[in-house]
Amino acid sequence: MPDGGGGLGQREYWDANLDPDNLGRRPRGTASARNDDYWFYMTPDQRDALAALGEPAGRRILDIGAGLGFNARYLAARGARVVAADIAGERLARLRAAAPSDAALDCVVCRAEALPFRRGAFDGVYSKSVLIHTRLAEAAPELARVTGCEGVGVFIEPLARNPLANLYRRTLGPKEWQTITRYFDDDSIARVREAYGRADVRHYYLLSFLAFGFQFAVRAPRLFRAALAVAHGFDAWLLRLLPVLRRYAWFVVIEAQHPDRPGHARPVSRP
Repeated sequence: MPDGGGGLGQREYWDANLDPDNLGRRPRGTASARNDDYWFYMTPDQRDALAALGEPAGRRILDIGAGLGFNARYLAARGARVVAADIAGERLARLRAAAPSDAALDCVVCRAEALPFRRGAFDGVYSKSVLIHTRLAEAAPELARVTGCEGVGVFIEPLARNPLANLYRRTLGPKEWQTITRYFDDDSIARVREAYGRADVRHYYLLSFLAFGFQFAVRAPRLFRAALAVAHGFDAWLLRLLPVLRRYAWFVVIEAQHPDRPGHARPVSRP
């Protein structure tokens, strides 16, 4: 994952950022906070991604940009053999320390643009808000290369055009995001589709961006779940009624496969 122009580079920024919310705040350390993380993790887009990855038990899954590793630990606890990859060794060290000693979880410091794994090594490849920090033209072919012919790549990435998200990014978001981030657009999605050969694309969150204030501004898991349930339902209705609004979604889930993947019958949607 490349260094951004100006200020801290990618590796330095993430090695110095040990906040689970990736905002550069003081890390949370209480048991209750760690338990709350499950509810902030299991959002509609994340449930979609886990369903697309399939039953984790016995499967080899690469978590790109694993960071502090809630996702990697979640999958390993359910029987997956997880490789957590990141450019930030300090974050991986914290991940390894937090994981059970018997977890099938390996940590590898590497870049998405140059993965040190053989072709077809993984049944599933996953990322969330990570490819926006890469040189995608180099990273996407690498991700496709290490995904087995019967495997799947599932990538959750933030899009560039949600007005509420953009207002937050310009005003309250960490200033480093302006130099180390390239938010996804139609061309980005097309690069992933081209690397794999086919991709199913699903869009999430319009007004429901506001519900995430109960995660990032005021940490209130119950209010977060309630607000997100209501707002996401409304957004899902709007996206079905007016597909043109997909361009203003906050997140996209890309489920990418090789064209010859057996048993894949779901039609490919367009961004």
